[in-house]
Amino acid sequence: MFFGNYPATLDDKGRVHIPSVINRQVGDNKTLMMAEWGDCLAAFPPASFEKMGERLAELSKQKKYRDIVHATVSRFFPGTIKNGKLLIPHELRNGTKVNKKLQIVGMLDHIEIWNQPEWQKKNSRRKGRNVRDDLDQLGIL
Repeated sequence: MFFGNYPATLDDKGRVHIPSVINRQVGDNKTLMMAEWGDCLAAFPPASFEKMGERLAELSKQKKYRDIVHATVSRFFPGTIKNGKLLIPHELRNGTKVNKKLQIVGMLDHIEIWNQPEWQKKNSRRKGRNVRDDLDQLGIL
């Protein structure tokens, strides 16, 4: 599972350094399946993506979902981690909100890659809240 958030920088070749704690969790298969995800990019390790893929495959058997599944699956692209750096696919770098200063955010079964200003703006709305307050509100405590 992925937790935490880490500042990062996109280099001129479209690579971003992945924190070692996240890199270890990805495991031996260094490919992440990536897609635009609202205001950020999402990157799923093989196990999480396969779980989602199994569900999508089941849904694709129903005619009413076939076009949605096709459109969804066609917008994922593989990103590869090599030497601790994730190459963000060209298709996702062009026309998206990914710029030089990024934030890598653990989201349990995947990671999100945010522009730092967007991430800071999102978090500023949570001012005064702490982890305990949030877990209590969710009914976990």
